[in-house]
Amino acid sequence: MSNEIQLLQHVNSSIQEDTFVRLTLSKPIDSKDMLKKVIISLATIKRQSQLSFVYRHKTNDVTKNQQVQDGLSTIEDLLNNKFEIANLFTTASDYAYERSGAKSRLKQKEATFKSAPNRGHDKEKRHLIQGVEYLQLLGVLDKNGRVLKDKGDKFKQINKFVEVIESLLKNHEMVSNKDSIKVVDMGSGKGYLTFALYDYLTNQLKLDASVSGVEVRQDLIDKCNSIAKEVGFDKLQFELGYIGDYQLNKTNILIALHACDTATDDAIAKGMAANAELIICAPCCHKQIRKSMTESDGLDSLLQHGILKERQAEIVTDAIRALIMEANGYKTKVFEFISTEHTGKNLMIVGQRKKQATDPQKYLGEIDKLKKQFGIPQHYLESLV
Repeated sequence: MSNEIQLLQHVNSSIQEDTFVRLTLSKPIDSKDMLKKVIISLATIKRQSQLSFVYRHKTNDVTKNQQVQDGLSTIEDLLNNKFEIANLFTTASDYAYERSGAKSRLKQKEATFKSAPNRGHDKEKRHLIQGVEYLQLLGVLDKNGRVLKDKGDKFKQINKFVEVIESLLKNHEMVSNKDSIKVVDMGSGKGYLTFALYDYLTNQLKLDASVSGVEVRQDLIDKCNSIAKEVGFDKLQFELGYIGDYQLNKTNILIALHACDTATDDAIAKGMAANAELIICAPCCHKQIRKSMTESDGLDSLLQHGILKERQAEIVTDAIRALIMEANGYKTKVFEFISTEHTGKNLMIVGQRKKQATDPQKYLGEIDKLKKQFGIPQHYLESLV
């Protein structure tokens, strides 16, 4: 019996006996191969034992999970065609395999590990939102509390949004003082994120929070108000209104996610006028600046293609938005809200009101430079502040 077959038998038996710790494959046969190592562990995924493969390339890692029998076939293929060294760790014994040309050897050693690792798949996911009922009524979870097949991306987006809020509010005086908080979500749509935010503020942080969702579609307003009443979210309400016309009074947190084109600017301007402590935006569409870009000061070759011009317009639009907020007393952060795997509208701009006054000239000068470079007469937000 060949050493390769013996090693595979040890892998299989250790899985069956639950003594398997991990298997590592290294030293690629082709030294130029970008795949440098594979680390295989055993995980319980959806209540089934599966082999989890971490493919360690020169520049990145890729993780794939397979049923045990399929995984054993993959290991055999990798062992025969990709790698010359394998190290199997079990709680009974370790096995070191090495091949050189047509010759191979397999050595049994004393076990490095005395107990098997936790078979849980990675770390248990932490969800900051606790409400199941409202997510069921909103059509995200089924009657058993499981994520519906076509709502996986939305559920991830909801949790990521609340994680962002958690990070922003960490050690914030709004939370530490346990004050009442007023939040306005402009363009609340179907209310997924609005409900989750209210849930987090009231049930996790135990704050006296009043949250308003502003929406132009009456059917969505009626539906969301009905659900809020049904689940007992007494200080969550939805009302009819356009962002540009909405009368925003004193507000602690202003949110505008995926407000189209200049509606994002309307929301930012109203948030600053209301002296909001946090302004959180995820822009959508950037038509105003794209149409205004008449020249590029040496960047013609960059902008001659429509898709490149569109992306450049997005960058310039949001860069100027951040600078205008800085000039008006807000410290800004621009970052990826959620992976583009889940949504293309993944950029987030956050402005946090500064405690000390800011000299706006520094930022206004940068705005002028960008406008001049791209031939932009005016950014719409400038006309609002």
